[in-house]
Amino acid sequence: MKRRFPTALVFVVVAVVFAFVSLLACGAAERPDGGQGLLPVGATAPDVFAADQNGAIQRLSDQRGRAVVVYFYPKDGTPGCTEEACAFRDAWDRFKQANVQVFGVSPDTRESHEAFATEHRLPFPILVDTDHTWANAFGVPMRLGSMARVTFLIDPDGKVAKVYPDVDPGVHADDVLKDAAQLTGAALPAAPAASGSAAPAGPDAAAPGAPGAASAPGAAGAPPAGAATGSTVPVATGTMLPPAAPAAPPAKR
Repeated sequence: MKRRFPTALVFVVVAVVFAFVSLLACGAAERPDGGQGLLPVGATAPDVFAADQNGAIQRLSDQRGRAVVVYFYPKDGTPGCTEEACAFRDAWDRFKQANVQVFGVSPDTRESHEAFATEHRLPFPILVDTDHTWANAFGVPMRLGSMARVTFLIDPDGKVAKVYPDVDPGVHADDVLKDAAQLTGAALPAAPAASGSAAPAGPDAAAPGAPGAASAPGAAGAPPAGAATGSTVPVATGTMLPPAAPAAPPAKR
C-alpha cells in the first residue's frame, strides 16, 4: 500500500521553499553599473528620470547645484509611509530655505501617488517607479513587490553624500535636513514657533521714552496713566499715599 503525504505537510514544505526564495530576493540587489547592494557614499548618482504625481517629468541630473534627498518607501497610504511623507511635508519650507530638493519614490502608479499627495497635501514630487528603474539604479532591494525604506542624500555635485538604510519615519526628515544643510552651507532653518507662543503687548503699553509714557508696572511710586495729581494712588509696596488737602472747606450745615 502506497503512503501518501498529508496535505498539511505539503503546504508546509511549499511555504518554507517560498520563504527561502523570498529571503534570497531580499539580498544585495545587482545594479545596472555592475555593482551590488546600495549605491555607496562617493558614487555618482544615476541619471534617471520619472513622472511625478502630476505627470511632470523629474530628472535627477537637473538638480545639480543643490542637495537632493531621494527617499524610497514601500507603498502609498501605509502607516509608516504616511508618517514619513507627512514629516517631510511639515519640514518642506525648511528644506527649501536650505536649497534642498526632496523626491519620494515608490512602485505605486501615478494615480495612486496623486491621491496620496492630495490627501496629505504633499508639496514635493513623489515619483512613479513601477518598472523599478530608480530602485535598481540605487541598488534598493525589493521585498514582496515593495521597495525597502532607504534614503540617499546627494550633494550639489551629484555624488552620494550619505545613505540611510534603516530609518525612523517619524524623525527621519529632521535628521536628513541637518545633514543636507551642511552640504549646501546654509544655516539650519529653525522650526516654526508654535502659534501663540509670544505674549502680545498690553493695550496700555507705551514706547520707552515717549512723552507722557507711564512707568513700567511695579516701579516704585509710579502712578497709572491718567491719574489726577494728589489723588489716592496705590504704590508698588501696597502702601497708600496720604490724600491731598481739600481745595475748599466743607460747607457748614
